[in-house]
Amino acid sequence: MVSFDVVSLFTNVPLTYTIDFVLDQMYPTCKKPCLKLPRAEQYRKCKQNVDFRALLEEATSKTHFIFNNKIYVQLNGVAMGAPLASVMADIFMTYLETTLMDKLTQLGVCEWYRYVDDTFVFINKDANVDNILSILNDFHPSIKFTRKIEDNDKLEFLDVQVIRSSEQHWFETTIYRKPTFTGLLTNWNSYVPIQYKKASIVSMVNRALNICSTYTLLETELDEIRKIGLKNDYPLSFIDTIIAIKLSQHRNKINGKLNEPKIGCDKKKMCVELPFIRSSTLELKKKILYLSNKLRPDLDIQFFTKSPPSTQAFFQNKDPIVKHMKSDVVYYIKCNDCTHLYIGKTERQCIRRLYEDGAPKTACQQQQCNHVSDDLNNNNNIQGLRRSSRLKSKTTAATTITDDNNNDNQIAKSSITQHEKETGHHMDWSNFQAYEPEPNKTTHSVPLLLFPDGLPRVLLPNPDY
Repeated sequence: MVSFDVVSLFTNVPLTYTIDFVLDQMYPTCKKPCLKLPRAEQYRKCKQNVDFRALLEEATSKTHFIFNNKIYVQLNGVAMGAPLASVMADIFMTYLETTLMDKLTQLGVCEWYRYVDDTFVFINKDANVDNILSILNDFHPSIKFTRKIEDNDKLEFLDVQVIRSSEQHWFETTIYRKPTFTGLLTNWNSYVPIQYKKASIVSMVNRALNICSTYTLLETELDEIRKIGLKNDYPLSFIDTIIAIKLSQHRNKINGKLNEPKIGCDKKKMCVELPFIRSSTLELKKKILYLSNKLRPDLDIQFFTKSPPSTQAFFQNKDPIVKHMKSDVVYYIKCNDCTHLYIGKTERQCIRRLYEDGAPKTACQQQQCNHVSDDLNNNNNIQGLRRSSRLKSKTTAATTITDDNNNDNQIAKSSITQHEKETGHHMDWSNFQAYEPEPNKTTHSVPLLLFPDGLPRVLLPNPDY
């Protein structure tokens, strides 16, 4: 048994390589020579090829992030947490497996199982693991594999430890925890609903029931769960009660008694969320259930208690986004020469909307690329100079509007541009303000009040805050 793991898969996925593979699979009849023809003469499949390539590149390669008030562009790989990140990574790994599987089979690979970037492989006794690793690492320069061979007939894969029994010719499985595991759970004395504490134990017991293949290994794991619970001040009786309930449910499930239809349980379910205030919440639940049984016996009310905000919620843990890069905002711009001002709303980045309103690009680009120019001034080596120049060009390109004709038309129609032409005044572009209204819980919207006679001065936001 051998396990191969990809080092930092998401940030090392070759995007151009993967996008080419996707397009070849989706449009196999499209040939590269036809892409050199004018768009009007390209085949329909080729048009789709070009359009879909542009969409994929825009959705995956145009990734930027802020760190220490500096804007960076990710040059390769996919961003962690991006919607297409896992898809692109899985496509690349699938292509790798499809391409190399014949070679791997010749080198002694019998079975190959993969979950994202972790693989569990069976190989022949006389197979050379280093040769297999070399084939995998030679597939693409940006992808590197590491290997782990079974030790004492045991091999860890994700959170499962696979044990090979040479005498009985079968495999056993149990829970695996890394050496860095601290056993820290939600403490019993924490100010959270009891359901949260119960879930901490239930999740571990359920995992043990699903993974442990023998009762001996299950008993060992349940003892470990008791130790972890006691370490976090959980009462032993509380832990044993949950274990007994889950074991009973597991036994009934095996015997087929858990899914028996229940007669007379056709009540309409209703979910109610309540704030957690210890005894007050319990009393409120009882009163709501009492009224429900009296007035609406056809309802099955299920309560969900919401714990109070954690201490971390009161501290900022991410770098703030500069105002011209914010999106989903209400913004306003004042005129330098009169009392007129413009209030607008945009779902895009402010810098893009300001360009359409007629803002000079030099001012916004200077604000956006200050961190790059600082790096250029302070960097004395040629390699750092080239790297900073690439970053500057990509950062600037990511925030400019490429279609100059459409941009000119939008600027000409802007009410701000018309005001400047009619009066000869100039807007205060550098000191515009952007506000992020808090959307309600039911819809993603920006509340905006319209005043035909103009916005009263008392309702104007204070630019000093």
